[in-house]
Amino acid sequence: MNNDETKAVPQSTAQDKQDTVLLPDQQEPAAGTSAGAAGEIDDALYAVNAQDEAAACRQQPAVPEGAGTQAGTKKRRGSFFKKLCVLLLMLILIVLLPAAGLLCYAALDRTNPARHIPDSSYAVVSVLSASDTLKKGLYLSTADALLSSPETAALQGNLRALRANPLLQAPWFQWLLDIPLYAAVYEHSAAVVIADLGIRSAATRLLPLVTALKPDLLTRVPNLSSGTFDINGVQQPGFVFQLGKDQTVYFCFRKNLLFAATSEALLSASLTGTDPKTEQVLTALFREQKDAVNVYASPAYFISGFDEKQNIAGNMLRTLSFPEPAALSARFDEKALALHSAVSWLSAREEVTAVLQRRSSLPAILSRLPEGVAYLTLLNLGDPQFLYQNTKPFFTPDITKLFTNAEKNCKLFFNKDLQQLMFEWMGSELGVFAHQAAQPPVFFIALKDEAKCRTLLEDLFDTAFLDRSVSAMVDNSRIPRIVFPSWVAALLRALSIDLPEPFYMIQDGYLYLSKSAEALGLCKKEMDAGKLLVKTEQWKKTAKDISAETSFLVYYSLDRSIPFFLEQNAMLKTALKNYGKGVLSLRFAADNRLYLDFYTQKTDTRRMEEIPAFPRTLSEQAGADTICVQTAAKTPYIFWTNGANVHSMNLLTGKESQLTLDGAAGIAAELNGLTAAAFKALWVVSARGSIYKVNETLEPFSGFPVLSAEKLIPKPAACTGGITVPLAAEPALLFADSNGEWKISDAMDAKLRTAPVVCGGQIAAVPRSFESRFYLFDEYGTLAEEATFGLDGIFAARPVLFTPPQDRRSRKDGKTGANAPAAAAFLNEEGRFSIRSLEPPHEELGSCELSTVCKADFAYSESAQAFFAVSQDGQLFKISSGGAVTDSLALKTGTAEDYCITLLDTTGDGIDEVLICGGGNAVYAYTAGLAPVEGFPAAGTGIPYLLDIDGDMLPELITYGIDSKLHAYKGSALR
Repeated sequence: MNNDETKAVPQSTAQDKQDTVLLPDQQEPAAGTSAGAAGEIDDALYAVNAQDEAAACRQQPAVPEGAGTQAGTKKRRGSFFKKLCVLLLMLILIVLLPAAGLLCYAALDRTNPARHIPDSSYAVVSVLSASDTLKKGLYLSTADALLSSPETAALQGNLRALRANPLLQAPWFQWLLDIPLYAAVYEHSAAVVIADLGIRSAATRLLPLVTALKPDLLTRVPNLSSGTFDINGVQQPGFVFQLGKDQTVYFCFRKNLLFAATSEALLSASLTGTDPKTEQVLTALFREQKDAVNVYASPAYFISGFDEKQNIAGNMLRTLSFPEPAALSARFDEKALALHSAVSWLSAREEVTAVLQRRSSLPAILSRLPEGVAYLTLLNLGDPQFLYQNTKPFFTPDITKLFTNAEKNCKLFFNKDLQQLMFEWMGSELGVFAHQAAQPPVFFIALKDEAKCRTLLEDLFDTAFLDRSVSAMVDNSRIPRIVFPSWVAALLRALSIDLPEPFYMIQDGYLYLSKSAEALGLCKKEMDAGKLLVKTEQWKKTAKDISAETSFLVYYSLDRSIPFFLEQNAMLKTALKNYGKGVLSLRFAADNRLYLDFYTQKTDTRRMEEIPAFPRTLSEQAGADTICVQTAAKTPYIFWTNGANVHSMNLLTGKESQLTLDGAAGIAAELNGLTAAAFKALWVVSARGSIYKVNETLEPFSGFPVLSAEKLIPKPAACTGGITVPLAAEPALLFADSNGEWKISDAMDAKLRTAPVVCGGQIAAVPRSFESRFYLFDEYGTLAEEATFGLDGIFAARPVLFTPPQDRRSRKDGKTGANAPAAAAFLNEEGRFSIRSLEPPHEELGSCELSTVCKADFAYSESAQAFFAVSQDGQLFKISSGGAVTDSLALKTGTAEDYCITLLDTTGDGIDEVLICGGGNAVYAYTAGLAPVEGFPAAGTGIPYLLDIDGDMLPELITYGIDSKLHAYKGSALR
């Protein structure tokens, strides 16, 4: 049996065993033992060992050779790493456990921010997330608009620096500021801000330990120092930050809150805590907030100015009280702004309660307005009889007298009282709107009884005081008109009373009135075709957050109108100027609450905006028209004069240069071509005869200045290779060239007081005299043969040299290569316009009578092939190249002595626009067809220029204002 088991053991195993166990046959035999006995004993021992090895093999797997030594080594390594891991774990636990405990403590040890907002604030602002609000508000164009004044220029620079700071875009920084903020505003610009740090306050709780270990830590922050504040006898550590010379902010931490106040007393009041009732009210308001920014304020503060007025609204407002703050929530981004507010009110007067508790209804006019409506104001407060009864106790004496006289006159002239004339047929809706394609507004009144309205109109037309005209036809629709009989109209004119004679139409339960039949015709056409405002995408976008039930609604477009709430508030108007369309709605409810909803959004309008760094303020006011040019290096410059001083400014950097002369200065730019982009030199002359030729920085060229000692009228004009300027003592012109040589021209019969006209190498002059004559010089100052002829009238406007389109024969000048003019146009002060040929015998090619005083220079547009002139009473005339008036327009500016016309292709369509200024600080623009150009007026006076300043290959409109400000406009209105 033992032999069998021995045979079952593999030879390799036995051999391995022999390698590790000293076998008996390898030992020396004991003394006295025979060899045979020793062999038997060896066999028996081998069998026993083999049996034991087989059993061991069955109990555990075979171990490779040398495995015993490696296992021992691994065991020792594992023990080392295990101890290391345990040590690291202990260290981590030592750090994490206190940190976790500190975080838990910071999360549990909290105080309510509403408890620390002191009383007597007139507004409390709550911000859900400081980082989200900062991210949206920082890049808001409204912020740039609010900081556009010179007083806030430094803040605007700080704002732009913040935008460029990559720290604000870091995710960790945004998480750090993802905290709610609460701010309270008080009288005299006092404020307190409270930030709820949450678990972030764990770091601020370690601040005393950190400052104790590193006392110099605060010195690294400019204008920041530590301080101690006395709070009810308890010393509170904090910080003091000096914002400016007169502004200090006080900081401190308490539990989970960070406090910042503009005064130490306000900080003390905030740390002390507020009244429990105030805390309860604010806590409830904070829990209900949903939008990004929420404002809670007493309505009494905001209506304090209105309730003092002695009118119906002021008298009714004085009866109101407000039991709780009004809540205003705001949601905004770069594209849109939405505001929602709710106001609770109480009144002891039944009349006020009756008006304000009348639940708002859906105005039927909204589903009838044509799609072309540009703006709308709608009242839906109740019918006139209801309003009259409830507002009569609040009438002022003047309004009471007005209604009494109206009652008497209605009975005298029409034998009807106000009940019959107004209250019986008028409904609860009335308002005004305007169509995009018509300038005059349209008024509308809801009809409570349409039959009575029609009967009333027929009765009125049967009287001797009113009549009806049905001669107007628009799109095959007859639009009737209410007119006065001839004797009534004559009486009204004699009394200087201007009463309107409106067109009217009755349609679908409404009476529409307008001074324009075309406006009513457009509205009727669209309403009949079902093209309605509420179907347009613009209305759907703008009114999507506004309830259709309303008592007062304003739908506006800044391109056509400015609503009253923007017109009366300069800051609000500035903030919302970039949002083109909006809706404001007031909604009354029976639960003594008033709801305000406002939504406005940006639109693709053709308005113009100032480019960054503009407007710039000039160091000295410009005494005459400015000159804008661009150098060969594409650097824009502006030149102007003030007395004896000449100034230039680099429009990119704002750097100025100055040149002082020995007398009153005048300037003229010499160009390489016909555009301002080819500046070559600036000619400067003084009244004492000094002549300069300078570069853009006012450095004189070699050989200049030249002293002529001739008294000059400092109104030069650049001509080929030099300038020409009128002499003050003689009826002649002085000519100077680039070599510094000068000479006097042939004499005229009278002195010239304005700059001569240069065109195609020829110089023209018409001195203002009772015996007016036209003079034509060549570039050497020689009067051309038979180039003078007499004119009728006195001329203040300079002549215009041109070539009529019907006479396009070549008249090339030998040196300049320019087209020499073939005719000259004249406009005398009495308004007679004429065109004369420059070829002898100087026949008249055309003429017309404008029948008004004209003293301003006029202009000729080759692209429009027409002249444009403006009279002193504000009439703009378009005159054909043949001398006939083809169109005219009454300007909004009215009568002015300083009208100026400039022709510029602002829209880039190849046809000049007419830019006009005068009578104020505004530049208006009209097309060649005398239609207003969208985006205008722009601020400025004098001659405007088109120049690319910001390098975007699109021109900016450069204007100079009477307030010494230089403006640079860009926008879709410019090409």
